[in-house]
Amino acid sequence: MKALLDEHLSPQIAALLRGAGYDVVAVVDRLDLIGRSDSQILDIATGEGRSVVTNNIKDFRPLAASRLAQGRIHGGLILVPSARTRTRSASSALTDAIRRVMDDHPDGLESREIWIGPLSNS
Repeated sequence: MKALLDEHLSPQIAALLRGAGYDVVAVVDRLDLIGRSDSQILDIATGEGRSVVTNNIKDFRPLAASRLAQGRIHGGLILVPSARTRTRSASSALTDAIRRVMDDHPDGLESREIWIGPLSNS
């Protein structure tokens, strides 16, 4: 499974996952992605066979649903809680949660979504 972290998530999460052998990139690490719309991010991620990891649920879920209604696929969504994702402990918990999703779905999430529950900050 490959993933793309949305711009609101720390690129450190992508770096930690890459360091553990996962194919993860962050929007903010790629000049060709910075400033793109959510629709473009979803298109690019899909084209690269990546699931989008985001806490921007209100925008990405409707985009994904629209594609499915049109008979188009998308690369999948990993949806994370929007609260408390910017602390060091939350980033560590989120990194672990994303790793578990990637381990559980090695072939990707084509046109599906996975919700990550509330993060433990302990």
